[in-house]
Formats: sequence, structure tokens, C-alpha cells
Amino acid sequence: MRALPLQLPVYTLLLASLMIAPACGDSGSSSSESDAGSTGESSNSGNSGNSGNGSNGGESDSGESGESDSGETGETGETGEPAVPHALGTITLTESHQATGGSSVPGVGAYFVPNTEGGGGGGGCYESVGGCRIALAPDCGESCAVDEYCTFNDACESRCERICDATCGPDEVCYFPAPDTPGCKKIESFDAGALTFIGTPIPINLFPPYNFSGDSGSPFAPGGEATVQASGATAAGFEAFEKGFTGTSFLQTSPSLDTLTLADIYGNGPLPVRWTPGEDDIVITVNVTSADFTSGVLICETSDASGSFDVPREALLQAIDGGDINNLSISVQRQRVETHKGLTTTGMLTGVTVEPEGWLNIVTSSIESHTYEGCGAGELFCTDACVETDWDNDNCGGCGNKCTGSTYCEYGECLCEDGGVLCGASCVDTNFDANNCGGCGNKCPMGAGCDWGECYCEWPNEACGDSCANVLTDEDNCGGCGISCGNGQTCEDGECVGGGGTSTGDDDPGTCCMSQNGPGCSNSQVQDCVCAQDSYCCETQWDSQCVGEVEEFNCGVCG
Repeated sequence: MRALPLQLPVYTLLLASLMIAPACGDSGSSSSESDAGSTGESSNSGNSGNSGNGSNGGESDSGESGESDSGETGETGETGEPAVPHALGTITLTESHQATGGSSVPGVGAYFVPNTEGGGGGGGCYESVGGCRIALAPDCGESCAVDEYCTFNDACESRCERICDATCGPDEVCYFPAPDTPGCKKIESFDAGALTFIGTPIPINLFPPYNFSGDSGSPFAPGGEATVQASGATAAGFEAFEKGFTGTSFLQTSPSLDTLTLADIYGNGPLPVRWTPGEDDIVITVNVTSADFTSGVLICETSDASGSFDVPREALLQAIDGGDINNLSISVQRQRVETHKGLTTTGMLTGVTVEPEGWLNIVTSSIESHTYEGCGAGELFCTDACVETDWDNDNCGGCGNKCTGSTYCEYGECLCEDGGVLCGASCVDTNFDANNCGGCGNKCPMGAGCDWGECYCEWPNEACGDSCANVLTDEDNCGGCGISCGNGQTCEDGECVGGGGTSTGDDDPGTCCMSQNGPGCSNSQVQDCVCAQDSYCCETQWDSQCVGEVEEFNCGVCG
């Protein structure tokens, strides 16, 4: 999963959530039919592949957009695939308000497409996590050529597609008259003529391309009946129609979104969302941003009548690839969709099929939203508050990392007072600590001390193995580590003395009194005594010097 690398404005997310597509591969009917490259207009070069036209007033080209098919009665019902090919018109009326109160902001949009073929990936691809969906972005790696862009196919697989890059005039659109061959054609609109709304709280009259401007107020009354009249397309599009609709009820969260605590937003548990129950559909959209600016969009659909939904913490974190949440925006949308069938279309479009039957979705939505500011720079939310993890002794470098004993937190690391080093749970001076000499865990031999990070033994002791040995008197380390005196010998002033030639305990020195072609000799006691002081004799060759050392080192008598 790859989170979308962008931070979308809250209002953009609210409009986008009007049209919800199922996760790719999810069971059930598609809720976002896409006109396969036939609804978007491109007025110049650089179009990324749209091959036809439509009029959408700046709205998305993604088709049915999550609207429920309720039959010809105009009531809401189960979402389903269209039974027959059809053109599609979608009219949306939205009121949005902040959780902190104030006036409603109206939104009205309309778009019409000549057919609903080739839906699939055009409506977006998602990953399902904990009952919610995370919007995905295509990832083609470095495989796309300079004249290609990365997108999803209908199976939500990333693929490279040719950019429609023909140089077109201001009244033309780029399209593909043949595969991989961009061309230009005249812009052709597909609309329903002028739209007039009757019975709405604010006057609404829209002409193609259906741009609406309004500062405050709701474009529909909650539970109120209204009518939309279309004068009919002057070229290609829907013929004249008049359809009634009923507005959804206003959405109010309870408790209000702005009363959620820091622990609710940034803690470990689910994000609780509550509202006054209604009779339509609820869509919760969460925009999450991490401290490293990774962003993700999470969409959760649930029953309006339930009045509650807990957004899983797992889904929130996965939307930002497991990072820490820094900022979060949430919107709760109540949506009512009324579908009218049996409308008629007229006209023709170049290279695009215009279906004779048209369907019309009229969508009314009420949205409440709120944005939560995260912790400041260098802060993380730990337990129930924002803390500076660079300096907090209880959360040093991260939540729960506690500096103990005489340590303190500096730039996210636990440091010891007076320049000590933290070894385990204790502060030590590694310059002079025999158990941590020069670094944690560097233990000096028994009896040795530590001086400026190096182990030492007091003269005449030397560090031999894991202890200090007196090289002046130690018969196993006489004159140096590993030099052993023979049997009957003692170590005096670092030299093995005594033994009188009987130190081997064997009157026959064997071959030790003769030079050999290889190392060592036949009397192991004599051999070991000599080699303890001259390793050459046992490692390379028992030569004449080794023979002389038998008596010199009091290891035996060669007669």
C-alpha cells in the first residue's frame, strides 16, 4: 500500500466523498461507473489520455459516483450495477458546515456523460482495512517512458499509458482516433441545457458548464421537496426533463467533532465518531498527515441509523505507512441519492457512443467537518499530552523512553551527569571503571585497574588472560605471560631456576638431545619445558640451539 503523497483541502475531500468507489477486488456492485475516456474535455495539449467529451461543470468524470439505484420512484435504495447501458447525469446539492458552528456553505454541481462503459479503476482504487478504505496511488516505478504516465487499469493494477500530447487549438481536445496515435477534434459538449431549481432555499440557475457560486446558505431544505427543470441540450446531451427530489436531513455530530480530545485523535484507541441518527447513508472521510508529511485518505461507510462509528486506529496508521499522526481532518457526510430512469438523450459525439436512455442521480448531502492541529515541531503525543521528545526525561527520543537514575534527556538521548556514560541502567566513568573500561562491558582482568580507558596491572603484575600475574614469581608466567617453569623449578626475578637437570622426572631425554628435521622431540616433559621459553623449537624445528637449551633452561641432562 502506498499512501497518496498529497495533502488535500478538507472541502476538496468532502466533494470527492460524494462519489465513492469500492475497493478494487471487493465484492458487490461498483458504485462508480466511469465513462471510459469519453467524458473529459481537454482544451489543449498535455491531456493524459481522455478521448472524448462531455460537460461536467468542473465535476469529476467518474460516472455514477456511489449513488444508489432505487428504481423509477425517486426513492433511495440498494446500490447496483445498471441493468442496461445508459447515459448518466448527476446533480449534487451540498451544504457543508464546521463543527464549531456558523453558516452553511452551499455547493451545487452537475455533469452528464454519454455512456457508463469502462468503469472499474476509473473511480479509484482502494485497500480495505478494518471496514474502511484507503485510497491508493498507482506505482509504476521507473518503467514509464517520457510520453507515458502511470495509472490504474480496471483491475487496479499499475500500468503506463500514453499521454495524449497532440498540439491542439483552444477549441479542440486531444484524443486517440487510433491506439497510440493522438489527434485533435473539436470540443463537443454533452449536457442538459439550462438547469432551474424550484423550491430550494436559495435561487439556483445553472448553465453549461454548470459553475455555481455561493457564500452561505443551503441549496436544499432538510426533508423539503424541490424540483429541477432542464431545458434540454442544444446539441448532444439529455433532452428536457423535470424531476422532483427530497433533501436529506442536516448532519450534526453529537458530541460535536470539535469536542474530541487529544487522546481521541492521537491516542492508541479507535477514533470515535457520533451523530444524531438519520435515514440515509453516512460516509466518514479522514485526511491523515504524518510528521514526515506522508498523507493518506481514509473512507468509511456506515449505517446512518446506527448513529456511531469507531474509525480503527490500524486504518489511520496504515494510511500514512505506520508513521505518527501529526495532523488530521475529518468530515462526516449524510447523503441521499434519488435515481430517475427512462430519460432520453439526443445528438451524436465523434468517436463516442451516446446511449439513447439516460439515468439521472440527484444527490443531496450534508457535511460536518473539523481539522485537528497536531503537536508542534519536535513534539509527539504521548499518553495524554504533546511532549518535546528531545528534552522530556519520561519520553526521551520517543514515547515511553524514560531516562533513569542520574541521567537526563538531551536531543532525544539519555545522557549522564558529569560526563559519564550510560551502561545499562547506570552511569559510569569509562575512563576509570574496571568493569566498563573504555566502553560499556569492557571488563578488565581480575586484580587489574582501568586508567583512561585502558586496563593495567600494578608492576610487577601483568594482565595474563583473565587475571593479573606476578611475572617475577609466577611459575606459569615467569618473566612474561605463558612462560611456564619445568618440574621442580621455581620462578625467581622472572627466571626459572633449580631442578638440577631432574626437572623432567625422566633420566632419558630421548631424542631431545639431538637435532631433529621437524619440531619437537620424544620426551614431552623436556620438550614442553624448552618450548615454554623458545616456541620455535615446537613450532618450526628442534635444531641444535634447542638441544643446547635443554640444559640451559634446566629442562634435562644430555650427558
